[in-house]
Parts: sequence; C-alpha cells; structure tokens
Amino acid sequence: MDAEVKNYIEKRYERWLEYANYNCYQAGCEDQAVDVVNEVILSLLAKDESKLKVLYHRKRIHKGKEYTDLDFFVLRMIKLNIFSPTSPYQHKYKPIPNANVDYRKLNIEDCEYEEIDSAAQILAKFNLVREAFEQLHLCEKAKQIFEHRFFHDLPFSEWDGPEEKKELHDVYKKVEKLIKLKINKKCLL
Repeated sequence: MDAEVKNYIEKRYERWLEYANYNCYQAGCEDQAVDVVNEVILSLLAKDESKLKVLYHRKRIHKGKEYTDLDFFVLRMIKLNIFSPTSPYQHKYKPIPNANVDYRKLNIEDCEYEEIDSAAQILAKFNLVREAFEQLHLCEKAKQIFEHRFFHDLPFSEWDGPEEKKELHDVYKKVEKLIKLKINKKCLL
C-alpha cells in the first residue's frame, strides 16, 4: 500500500472514530463505534490501491476546510454501516435473537394447522381449464394455437404455421376469454 495513503488513514483515524461515535450514539449502539470504523477501514484496505490514490489526491473544500474524497468516502461508509440494515457490518454482526424464550408466555392462537397443497390446487385449476377448453366448439386452428401456448407453454415465436404473431395473440386471447366465461358460468350455477 502507498505509504502516503497509509499515513493519511492513520492520521484521520481519530476523527473518523469521533464521527462513528456520534452516529452510533444516534443509532443507539454506542459501544460499536470502534468496530464499525475498523470494519470500514478493513474494507477500504481491500480496495484497489490505484482507486485509493485517486480518492486521496482529489480534494474538496467543505465549510472552509480542505478534505479529500477519501474522507467523504469513509464517512459515508461509516454512516451506511451504522444505519443501513443491509450494510456489510450489520450483516456480519447482526444480533442473535434471544433463544431463551418462554413460549408459554407468548400469546399464540391455538388452532388447527391446515396444510395447503398448492400443487393439488394448481392441478385442479389446470384440469378446470382443460375441461372448459374441451367443451368449447372451436375450429382446429384455434385449438392448436391455444394448446401450443397454454398447455405446451411454448412461445409464439416457435409456432410453425404461416400466421402472424398478432393473429396468434388475438386467437389465443379470444379462446382464453371464452374459457373464463365458461368457468365463471359454471361457478355461478
């Protein structure tokens, strides 16, 4: 690592720690400031050295004082690691939930567990569509188009016939509408 950048990090450490202390106090995790700063510096040191040099050499004036982009980068990373629930620090060190829970004191509704068989529900709906489809009096071309798209789950780009995609979509939508009407009519009876 470049000695100039390394010296700058050592020189700025205390100021970054002050910033982390303040933000940790705001977030209610006062005792974690050192860990946050160290985690940020560790990830900083893992970055490409040329990028660190660019950040170090680029200067900005803020409130009459000159700072490097490296300062702004580190301060932003400190704040993100403290406040963002998806930050690397919080992901790595998230608190473990208390395993000593007395479940007798929890207000849990005592009811029967009903397992839902979603595969069976899908099959039942699929069979309902197939039954309604077979009851319709459609021309052979409309049947083939609907079977191609719905039952075989193939895109219209793989259709072998001379029909345009727009025509295929129109026929498919009309058959779909007829099936929905048939199913809804059956459900109302």
